Amino acid sequence: MSEEDGFDHLLSKVGFGRWQLLMISTSLFMTMVLPIHMVGSPLISAPVSFRCFADATSDDGFQPSFERVNSSSSNSSDYYNSICLNHTIPVTVATLEATTNSNSSTRRRTNLPSCPFIKYDSSIFTSTVISEYDLVCERMSLQPYYQMVFNIGGILGSFIGGHIGDRWGRKKAVQIGALGNILAVLGMVFVPSYPFILLMRLLNGCSCIGVLIPTWSLILESTPSNIRSLVGMLGGLPYSVCVIAFAGVSYYIRTWQYLLLVCSSPVTLLLPLSFIVNESPRWLVQNGRAKEATKILERAVKQNKVKLSDNLETIINKIIEAGTKPSQQNENQDDQKSALSEVRAGLNQLWLYIRSPGMRAILLATSLLWFIHCGFYLGITINANNFTSTNPFLYVALTGVMDASAILTITPLTTRLGRRIIVGMGLFVGGILILLDLLVPVYYSWLKWVLVMGGFLLVAGSFQVNFVYAPELFPTETRTRGFAFVNMIGSLGFICAPLVTDILGQHTWWGSSVVFGCSGILGSLMLIFLPETNHQPLPETLQDVEDRRRAAKNKSKKSGVENEAYQNSE
Repeated sequence: MSEEDGFDHLLSKVGFGRWQLLMISTSLFMTMVLPIHMVGSPLISAPVSFRCFADATSDDGFQPSFERVNSSSSNSSDYYNSICLNHTIPVTVATLEATTNSNSSTRRRTNLPSCPFIKYDSSIFTSTVISEYDLVCERMSLQPYYQMVFNIGGILGSFIGGHIGDRWGRKKAVQIGALGNILAVLGMVFVPSYPFILLMRLLNGCSCIGVLIPTWSLILESTPSNIRSLVGMLGGLPYSVCVIAFAGVSYYIRTWQYLLLVCSSPVTLLLPLSFIVNESPRWLVQNGRAKEATKILERAVKQNKVKLSDNLETIINKIIEAGTKPSQQNENQDDQKSALSEVRAGLNQLWLYIRSPGMRAILLATSLLWFIHCGFYLGITINANNFTSTNPFLYVALTGVMDASAILTITPLTTRLGRRIIVGMGLFVGGILILLDLLVPVYYSWLKWVLVMGGFLLVAGSFQVNFVYAPELFPTETRTRGFAFVNMIGSLGFICAPLVTDILGQHTWWGSSVVFGCSGILGSLMLIFLPETNHQPLPETLQDVEDRRRAAKNKSKKSGVENEAYQNSE
């Protein structure tokens, strides 16, 4: 389909204005709640220094011998030594009676053999998930699950949100996801059970990513191609601002339940808004629903105060006819007949994608790119308690500042340099800076801050560009599912990040930096296999993807021939 006859050309006539603002608002409310769920673990489930006691009345928690099992989180005072007793202390009836009669209200029984009674340091946090459910000593291995389960839910959300968005529309996916997110937050706060919290975190991750994907698709599919990059980049700025705001709010609200409720409240505005926002007209056109698309675009023309020279319904019907093939019509009829034919059609489409050289390269390269990029990004963000356990609020706030700075700096460069250069160089140079941090002595702490935050700035900027770049690589007929697929692979990177920071980082001081630094360099090499999409029309079908690949290949050959001819002439 030519650019003059495609949907992008129609959107360029409709322009950008008041009609798109409501769609942007749906993404805004979702990005406002993402910080506390996605990167909030350093403040919601932060490790807290503690002191173990053999009974409820003794003034000294020391025993003949001890085992230090949480040294990375102990940085407060000698009293809260975060040391577990290395032998089992029996809890007798007399001990329980002593607990009842004890005046020490801050010391409580834990049912942990190596720490029967515990007292937490409340100088930094009043309460976290770890201190609430005593995830110390024998239960210390349960700490990373809070972050990991959310990312596992993100994988499910990528699949479910993508399927609902492509099958029933972007609007329906947002409605279901917003309702699920509200229920998950309420369940976490009001049901006092750590296993249940993990279950709600699973639903939380599923709903967050399940809403994020269709909202991004809704915005990108309704924005003219000439400003799609700008809108996509600035769309991530509210997230960065909300990370800073989240760190500020958490400084004053240091009880995790209250903090979770306050920072998750914007989603209550997203749910009613999802019933007002328009469906993606591009998705409606792709599914042959011309009347609905025409009605929405007529509203867009009116709200944006533009005039079209041709009849809108006629234009849409031409787009539908140009993008519809007889074989696709037959497949749609079969889909309505039985669920088996739907599965068969899906497998046939997948096979066509695998056979396509252009789409095959996109699937493989973007998968590895997103796995590396997501792990790199999250790994630096959640490393606050390892980098500084005395002021994690400042660390989280600075990551938000770097995130916002990256967007404001890289947004004007994206339209000039393109997506590939920004993503590739951000990963490569960011990886180099993280590796250089290993060479800096400890007493040059300011330089270590500069290298780590400078590396995060580059990674965050390229990460934001990737949210615009990845959907542009897939055709409209499977854009949401394609974006959902790479998000699912990226969630695997999110899952691995806590393992690197919490486990590998405790065994080797250089391990996490080497892993993240080298992965950044490796991820930058994936851009070699991906096409540039800057100022290019979005592909509508698989054939458009192949045409784009052939055009780029022919252009490369022509450039090579011209260079060779020039060298021979000299």
